[in-house]
Amino acid sequence: MTKEELLNWEDDWLERECVDEGDELYAWLEEGIELYKKLIQVDPKESRYFVTLAELYLQWGRDEKIRKGNYHSASRLLKQASIYAPTKPDAFYHLSFILADEDQRWEAVLFYAKEALEKGIDGSKRIKLLCNIALAYARLGYTQQAMRYIKEASETDQIGEHRWFMELYMDRIKKGMTKPILLKEQENERKIVSKREADKLKDEAIDGKCIVLDLSADEKYIHASKDVVRLERKEAEILGYLMEHQMKSCSKRSIEQAVWHDRPVSSSAVKRYIASLRRKLAQAMGRTDISDHILVTTEDGYVWKVDIPSVVLRK
Repeated sequence: MTKEELLNWEDDWLERECVDEGDELYAWLEEGIELYKKLIQVDPKESRYFVTLAELYLQWGRDEKIRKGNYHSASRLLKQASIYAPTKPDAFYHLSFILADEDQRWEAVLFYAKEALEKGIDGSKRIKLLCNIALAYARLGYTQQAMRYIKEASETDQIGEHRWFMELYMDRIKKGMTKPILLKEQENERKIVSKREADKLKDEAIDGKCIVLDLSADEKYIHASKDVVRLERKEAEILGYLMEHQMKSCSKRSIEQAVWHDRPVSSSAVKRYIASLRRKLAQAMGRTDISDHILVTTEDGYVWKVDIPSVVLRK
């Protein structure tokens, strides 16, 4: 196939982004893996193809053994991208986060992160990368360096759009833990909780006292009064973003940046994920008025307006 034909295939594939777990999602992911392998063959200097293929590998896998193998495949692809496109920052950026999340190889995290900075990473990615650098320095025992990078991230984020992300990393730095369970409630500072406390909150959700979105494990769940419902990864990321901006309208663009960063995304993806989320929230909460009173469409986006406390658990 020619590059033009492959790019047309890419457009079609993006428009069919699957929002449901199960065989249909895995078929869509497998098709994407095949597509981006072919794109890399025809244009090995385009780092975007490597980055997207690595992301697909990280999403694909039904069990822990497969996911671990896919992590190594993703790392290998990103390292290839850094060699084929040494002046582009994206592969270095993603490697920094993968190494932090999976291996905790902090010296390597700093190497790839600083390479991405030197190569001109900007916008939302720059702010998040500065936070990742801060975390790496903190884990290596260099607290002053860590705080300097957090300060730089804060100064770069002039309108406060990424405050939620910086708070998450600040808490990880302060607590000195690799993967604590961090609880965020509306208008309150993020705080650390034990597994026992997190489980108690989930029990309270079943009693109808609150709603809990648990993002602290590989599988993501919404806990509410009628059911515990599993969410697909991007559904969970979108809902977490909306819940942490409760009562504030979040534009479609801000959701895309928070979840997809600067990767290509179908113009209808957010709308389709919101529709899927509403169905799952209706199941979890036993309500039929989700779109009217819970996850509401606004003039420029969406707002989370639930009338009981909302809790997000992250690591």
